[in-house]
Amino acid sequence: MNRVFSALPYREAKNWTRVAVPVRKRLIVLHDMEYPEKPDSAEWCARYFAGLEGPAPKASAHACIDSDSVVQCVPWGQVAWHAPGANQWGVGLEHAGYRSQTPADWRDAFSTATLDNSAWLCAELCALFGIPAEFLDEHELAEQGERATGITTHAKVTLAFKKSDHSDPGLNFPIGDYLRLVARYALDAGGTV
Repeated sequence: MNRVFSALPYREAKNWTRVAVPVRKRLIVLHDMEYPEKPDSAEWCARYFAGLEGPAPKASAHACIDSDSVVQCVPWGQVAWHAPGANQWGVGLEHAGYRSQTPADWRDAFSTATLDNSAWLCAELCALFGIPAEFLDEHELAEQGERATGITTHAKVTLAFKKSDHSDPGLNFPIGDYLRLVARYALDAGGTV
């Protein structure tokens, strides 16, 4: 994968909120696509958000990620429809795979490459917005509200704000390993660890 942050492929999602002044993001929200792990999963998800795989969903994410690609779908400072309660301040990252994946599933070659691509992107976004590479659980999100800054999951946003029923990317998502990767890439990106 060509890792040039400013030159990611872009396929615009149909549904997102355009704001006149770009929002300074404070959260990175991790999701899964509920779609098979395939080399074109990121491209499929971007087409899905664009309405090219049937009717466009009333949802979007900033980027879709698989083992060999990252496709941007919403400009970083705009509002994607990905995690009610955190949409305004959050960047949504969709990963190929399912919330039901086991720990072993998250360690296979495809998922390992997907998480590596995601961690690289997350580190770039952390550097861009000054977001610390720290995990926030539902209690921290609820307590800090709009002031919360860090990395979280859709499941934690659901528990904190109770505005959806999503539980992705699942209980077995390797958040500790992921944060270590983000921290490693953050040092290269000049970001905050």
